[in-house]
Amino acid sequence: MIVSDTRLTHLISVVRHGHFGLAAASLGISQPALSKSIQGLEAVLGVKVLDRERVVPTTFGETVIQYGTEILRTQNEMLRNLKSLNNLDAGLVKVQFGPYPIVISGHAAAARLLKHHPNIQLSLGVADWRECMAAVIDGSVEFGVAEQDELVTDTRFEFEVLGAHSGRLFCHPEHPLLCQPRITFEDVLQYPWASSRLPSRVSNRFPRQPCPAGHIDPLNGDFVPSVQIDVPINLGNFTAGREMLTLASLALVEKEVAAGIMVPLPGLIFESRYGLLRLKSHSFSPAALALIAEIRAVEAEFSQRELFLAKKYKNLITPRSA
Repeated sequence: MIVSDTRLTHLISVVRHGHFGLAAASLGISQPALSKSIQGLEAVLGVKVLDRERVVPTTFGETVIQYGTEILRTQNEMLRNLKSLNNLDAGLVKVQFGPYPIVISGHAAAARLLKHHPNIQLSLGVADWRECMAAVIDGSVEFGVAEQDELVTDTRFEFEVLGAHSGRLFCHPEHPLLCQPRITFEDVLQYPWASSRLPSRVSNRFPRQPCPAGHIDPLNGDFVPSVQIDVPINLGNFTAGREMLTLASLALVEKEVAAGIMVPLPGLIFESRYGLLRLKSHSFSPAALALIAEIRAVEAEFSQRELFLAKKYKNLITPRSA
């Protein structure tokens, strides 16, 4: 038994519009032709798929729509990938990044890819890890690059760690904390922080009560800094006030540290861990695979740069009590 893709599309359109006339107009066919198509689908399947009086699917129709939608999605994905196999530049890649991944590797990887394949179309979104997860599930993006520790038990996903970097607190060179002989975690909580949200994996070490640094979101356990930023760029502007602390990695603010306008607080490391989020049922297009390869390369280079800078600024990042 072979069910026509056209007839599946016609059924889904009728149910979506709830009206034969509106569905026919959206499909660019006549209402009698649409009605005949639905009748043909029912003849092939041997069941009634539509309650014509209320224009709603029958129990059989709901099953057909459920599987039909997946069939059409899979077929469109296959055709898109086949088209891209012979012409990588024909690809369209939609990706959702977390705040730090987009700055660390997202933009750089996209630029590298476009240098060799300038006609590839890219859509690079930025959101927290929950929104990244939702976008991957509903298929609005091919994959996500975000925090993943809280998703590892979700059997729908396949994971790959891409970035494991050392986050540090940075401040103005004349920040009051730098006058102390030793800086504790309790000390840094007494000043406002500027960063993106921190997941519960990291926020467990924070007090449950609000403090100058920020507060715990009671709905999900995230740490919400006093200044929440979507994309961690131009961080030197935040620390210029000589009270604010901001969370970053050495390589992310390398120019500001070299210029002497930002300095890392010794000790107090926050280990970041993010990676590729994809559904096990999803196969990547060639263009997406090419972008992922560039992301991996940039992440590896960034990690090497971090190691180099940690040695270079060892005197600044080593706790004074050591």
